[in-house]
Amino acid sequence: MKKIALLLIFLAIPSFAIYIDAGLGYGGASTEVDDKSVDDIICNDCDELAVSFGVRVGGQVSERFWIAGQLAGLGHRYYKSGDYIQFNSYLLGPSFIFYPVDHFHLSGSVGFSWTANQTDIRGLDMYDGVGAAIEFTAAYDTGVRGHGALLGMKLFSSSNELETSEKDLSMVGVTLFIAYVHK
Repeated sequence: MKKIALLLIFLAIPSFAIYIDAGLGYGGASTEVDDKSVDDIICNDCDELAVSFGVRVGGQVSERFWIAGQLAGLGHRYYKSGDYIQFNSYLLGPSFIFYPVDHFHLSGSVGFSWTANQTDIRGLDMYDGVGAAIEFTAAYDTGVRGHGALLGMKLFSSSNELETSEKDLSMVGVTLFIAYVHK
């Protein structure tokens, strides 16, 4: 009986429309600790770099609407003379994807957030925390069915309460991204 049930499930899987996308982005970000910019607190003349990533897997709800689970992140690095401070915030949650017209992708995600911060500066304590995050994307989809690429812009925002210090770490980033998409 179990074998028959598994066979029916495996035969039914190809009939579902599966959505997958994965990509990387580059842009700018702002990081604050208790409403004070890290630029002002620690590194007022540092260079900055922001990088984003995202992976979504889900299914089709209607012709133009998809729901997926998402893992996304934003890394914001301050660096000067070989030293760096990096703030990393991640999002895990549902993503709602909408195609109002062919080739135009809009999506929004909200979910659980956590941080993994790091530095190579001696004597500077870095704390991690948990909280919530949200992400919005607008992109051009190069394919209508099957395989393609998403070329667009992503807005990522997170707020996390840091362990031990109980301070609020807020990150906002805007990145241009490219992603592989299969739908």
